[in-house]
Amino acid sequence: MAVMDSLTVWTDAAGGRRRGLEWRDAVTARIMASGSYAPYESLVAEAAAAVGLPTGAAGRLVARWAEMVPWPDAAAISGLSIPYAFVTNCSGWLAGAAARRSGLEPRFVLSAEEAGRYKPHPTVYREACRRLGTDPAATMFVAGSPYDAAGAQAAGLRSSLVVRRPDHDADATTVVLTTLHDVLGAIDPP
Repeated sequence: MAVMDSLTVWTDAAGGRRRGLEWRDAVTARIMASGSYAPYESLVAEAAAAVGLPTGAAGRLVARWAEMVPWPDAAAISGLSIPYAFVTNCSGWLAGAAARRSGLEPRFVLSAEEAGRYKPHPTVYREACRRLGTDPAATMFVAGSPYDAAGAQAAGLRSSLVVRRPDHDADATTVVLTTLHDVLGAIDPP
């Protein structure tokens, strides 16, 4: 997530950074392969088993989700003078828990569960625009992963990537931001 430091939660639940990233990437692979929403917690458990994590890792992750903290630069989003929302690839209750911990006030939170699909499917981004009342071409999507930035672009949104992992690179058409403070400068209000 661009706003929330989920990497620490994955790392702690997996017992180490390398294992946490491997597990999260295995969940992302399952998300990318899914045609429609499948229970997020099930994908998390399947991926944990696939990467050889001990039984209980998925339960630890879900339990720690409500302890997730925002990235230190997340408060910059409160400086936006335009409406914003959180669009996330998890279940409704996990999305709500993370949003409450953010300290921010998005207009709404759209989970993959609610959307019926996972990002990067274009319908997820378009549903967010519909709820915001904005045209996709006039909407900036701030992503925390390259596939998410590319998905937003494919759905017709302008997108940017806040790089939270050193192994994440954007393509040449994605605006790369160093911090969420840069979002304010990247958005041209109507």
